[in-house]
Amino acid sequence: MIVAIGVTLALAGTAIASSQHAGRAQAKLKVALVLPCPTNDGSWCQQAYIAAKRLQKEGLIDLKFTSNAPQDTPGASQVIQRYAAGGSQLVIAHSAYQDAAFNAAKRFKKTPIVFAGGGKVGQNVSTYEEPIYQPAYLAGILAAGINKTGTIGGLAAFDIPLCHAQMEAFKAGAKTVKKSIKQVTTYVGDWADVAKAKNATLAAADQGADVFVVCGGGPAAGMISALKERNLSGFGYVGNQNALAPKQMVGSLVYNLYPIFKALVNDVSSGKYKGKVYDLGLTSFQLPLNPRYSAGKIPPSVMAKMRAAQKAILAGTLKVPYVAK
Repeated sequence: MIVAIGVTLALAGTAIASSQHAGRAQAKLKVALVLPCPTNDGSWCQQAYIAAKRLQKEGLIDLKFTSNAPQDTPGASQVIQRYAAGGSQLVIAHSAYQDAAFNAAKRFKKTPIVFAGGGKVGQNVSTYEEPIYQPAYLAGILAAGINKTGTIGGLAAFDIPLCHAQMEAFKAGAKTVKKSIKQVTTYVGDWADVAKAKNATLAAADQGADVFVVCGGGPAAGMISALKERNLSGFGYVGNQNALAPKQMVGSLVYNLYPIFKALVNDVSSGKYKGKVYDLGLTSFQLPLNPRYSAGKIPPSVMAKMRAAQKAILAGTLKVPYVAK
């Protein structure tokens, strides 16, 4: 059975450089990437780093980056301002750095500054969405097919719109297969506490949950540890985490930032940049399934249902409910 799937990226739609630039080489855009975690975290920061390095390899950008940047507003703002003062033509602050971005923009009004996760925009300040709720809906369909107990689980760091919408979409997808299915959702109150997340996963398992989705790096690590201990099933967060629990990971909700970053670079390079929300929907995510998964089994009919839903979302004929609170 074929278990690897992915979203075909319509990159042509993001190539918006004007025709006057076609056919001649452009100078590399000076891009700074501000990361709140290591470049090898296997999740949030690594995905952004991979996307930026790909653009660098393609000769489109001259890249500078900071990993493990401060997450508080004053500290993050200083990092952003340092890059803007140093001549960066685009600063990508890859976290919920809205306040830090606007603080920096007061001093550097001509430097495009972009932060992650959605929110306010300004003249030179943009944001990009992380619509993880859409692949979570697809994962929910698969989870219901695997589920044996009538209960699934959701684990998140905080009850914020991003994570809440992901948890609700997972449940909504599952209910298209099993209307009576229940979900135990836990918000652990920490982005990094692996032990707390593991205990929360085990507590949900004690309530019958046997397939999990997760929001947050620390919660993902804790969930994976619990999955291996109890031989439960789950989905990885943002990066491809299938190899971390080969028998228990059904697949991963992989955030592909390349088309988003390329759209930003194209807009700045062509002089068309303005503050806005960049949201590419499901085309910014992939759902690679794990060929070594053995803790459960996906029925062929459920796999077909998931693939049909995926196509409908991409075609715009199915709108996944966004429930932020």
